[in-house]
Amino acid sequence: MRGLQTLSVVAVVTWASSAAAATHGSAPAGGGLAALEVNVDLAKAVVRANALEVPIGLEASLLPGEADVVVEPVALGGGRSLVHVRVPARGSGPTGLAWEALFASGRRDPIFSGMTGLAKGDPGERTGTAIRIVPRGPAFRVVVGDVREDLRICGQTETLLAPRLVDFASLELKPAALPPLSDAEQAGAKPLAGVDKGGAFDAPLGRLLVAHGSSAVDTWGIELTDGDVRTVWREKRSGGNQGAFVIMAAPKQVPIARVELAVSPPDVASTGAVPRTFYLDTGERSYRVALPETAARKPGEVFEVVFPEPIQTSCLALILDAPSAPGSNAGVAEVTAFSDLDVPGATLDEVAEKLSGPRSAAATQLLERSGPAGLAAVTKAYEGLDSRGRALAVDVAAASDRCEDAGPLLARALCEKEGEASRRALEKLERCPAAAAALALAVRTDPTSRSCVAPLLATLSPVEALAAIGDALGDVPETDSSTRAVLRSAFGQALRAAGPGHLEAILSDANRALGARLELLRAAEERVVDAVSSSDALVGELMQASPSLRVRYLVLEPLATLSRAGDSAATARLADAATRDVDWPVRARAAELSSGLGPVRGALATAARDPEPRVRAAALASLAASPPPDAVHVAIDVMAGDDWSFVKTQAASLLARAPASREADDTLGRALADPLVSVRGAALVALARRRATRWHPAIRERLDDEAEDVHLRAAAASALGAVCDVSSTDRLTGLARDLASGARGNDVPIGLAALVGLAGLHPPDLKERLAPLLSPGAPPLVRAAAERALSAHGVCP
Repeated sequence: MRGLQTLSVVAVVTWASSAAAATHGSAPAGGGLAALEVNVDLAKAVVRANALEVPIGLEASLLPGEADVVVEPVALGGGRSLVHVRVPARGSGPTGLAWEALFASGRRDPIFSGMTGLAKGDPGERTGTAIRIVPRGPAFRVVVGDVREDLRICGQTETLLAPRLVDFASLELKPAALPPLSDAEQAGAKPLAGVDKGGAFDAPLGRLLVAHGSSAVDTWGIELTDGDVRTVWREKRSGGNQGAFVIMAAPKQVPIARVELAVSPPDVASTGAVPRTFYLDTGERSYRVALPETAARKPGEVFEVVFPEPIQTSCLALILDAPSAPGSNAGVAEVTAFSDLDVPGATLDEVAEKLSGPRSAAATQLLERSGPAGLAAVTKAYEGLDSRGRALAVDVAAASDRCEDAGPLLARALCEKEGEASRRALEKLERCPAAAAALALAVRTDPTSRSCVAPLLATLSPVEALAAIGDALGDVPETDSSTRAVLRSAFGQALRAAGPGHLEAILSDANRALGARLELLRAAEERVVDAVSSSDALVGELMQASPSLRVRYLVLEPLATLSRAGDSAATARLADAATRDVDWPVRARAAELSSGLGPVRGALATAARDPEPRVRAAALASLAASPPPDAVHVAIDVMAGDDWSFVKTQAASLLARAPASREADDTLGRALADPLVSVRGAALVALARRRATRWHPAIRERLDDEAEDVHLRAAAASALGAVCDVSSTDRLTGLARDLASGARGNDVPIGLAALVGLAGLHPPDLKERLAPLLSPGAPPLVRAAAERALSAHGVCP
């Protein structure tokens, strides 16, 4: 605890430890004053001082226990004494809110009474009043002053502002010029001399001191560190300036080797009083600085103070001591600090290189306070730094007053693969919409950073991103598919955020390469319908330019989106691509994308007879959701004569959803004898979906064929329930019951499928049939499957 305002309250007599003693005190007669008896009555919330009775200004719920009350006599000297009373609010502790009073004999009211502590305002900005009782030889000084949570001398918990001293003669509070440092601290301050440096400041590498609080009225003390020697900080009060102070923030990691100051402006008419001595205090060390006697006669003169060893502190206070003219309001014009890196010839470029070395912390904080020159230095040094140094360089850039100026470096750092640089750059850029121009430039001109910059730009400034990504896509090689994919995704993101009205102009911009416009068309995805005319025109332009297979393939997806939106021109092109394109990958993709498009179903039926099997399979898959009659005929023909199993399986899937037809059922039934298990399986699933009851003998034959694939046998077991083969009830029951007797291997999937079949059949005695599977001794998996089968609804009449 430091300074006048941090000394604990001192009692001059020893009290008994009883609770009663804590609420009673007396001051002896002397110095022309009668004796004074003071009693605190908590029950009635009053203090009695002889005949005077004063209410305690605390709510009843906040009154403390008697043991927490302080009643103490204080000797003022010359035989005079007063009594100090402190009643702390319940739970506030020894330094929290309290009601306090000062009583003296013969007065009709207290010298002071009221709430003390930080009683007003929001946390961090609270204000209040404090009483301090300070030893002064054999007696004590009693001081009352204001306190502010955001304004205190370095290292002090509170600093008294506008102090008022109990006057010995009148016993009134009167303004006093009291130093905020204790006598011991003043005596222990190391003496330093200010040396005349002439009429100009040296140029520091960075601005290390920033004033943020002052004891002077109506100023934060910024005149002291604003870089303008014509502005002067002054105490601005009568009664002398001893103890007036300014608090300055400093970078903790940067050792300060010396300071330069001007105590008056260059204009002699504005000089005024200057300090003869003052203190520089860090909270851990104090220095008493003496200026030459000629200081007051040299307007604008600069004086240098060199510390015995560099100081490292986050707080530096300048405290006025003695003015050159007693009783006047002295002031100081400017203070500038210099780090131990500020050696002759030192440059910020050299400091930036230290970001990767042992002085990285000091270099970072110095560069953060170097303004645009510091940003330029870290930008220049960036490529030569290690990963930690680059992260620190980002910190310097993030500290820039104008984040848009830091944008180019932050954009570079955003794509770092190692270290913290990328994360820190992202955090800053996300809060800096003004950096969008730098990001857009990186997207356009820096191929190595496009992939990581474009998504952020799309978020930060969607409209600007559309143009930048549109330009960049024309510059990305076709072989760089990953970058193209990222840019398309970012373009789509920006397009959704930007709203309608932007795509039309971008797609119709003939200054962009056709390849780039194609990528933008693809990137638009569902928003392509916002620019139908431009999209149709662009597709036509691409086709007239004799496009490659790649181009014809890539336009298909936007065409399908436009077709679903009712664009007849896009529908015609899609149908033509599915049936007439010279390359089968284009025909297959067009058929695949035509799923659910009614106007294209005729073309798909044609494509289902395409010479290329992959085209046939894609067309059948797209028709399967709602197959028209001509597609059913094609699928029947495929099942009967196609040589490719994957085409047959797609045909079977289509027939599964076809309208009721004996021909379709028989086609699928005959496929149960196909030599390929995939075709047999597809046919089996289709028959079950169609509930083709005529074919249950063939299905049961698949189940009973032990040479058959086990998964197909299982599918047959469940299908027997779907086709309502009541004659298979006992067979399925037996297979299911095998699960209760420890079935292994292939018997397990078949048994579980048999349960599904039984659930479909749902015979009246199903519970009895499943009894072995429902018993407590059955495996949990089997019991759960049986319970599901029992609770299911049957599908058979």
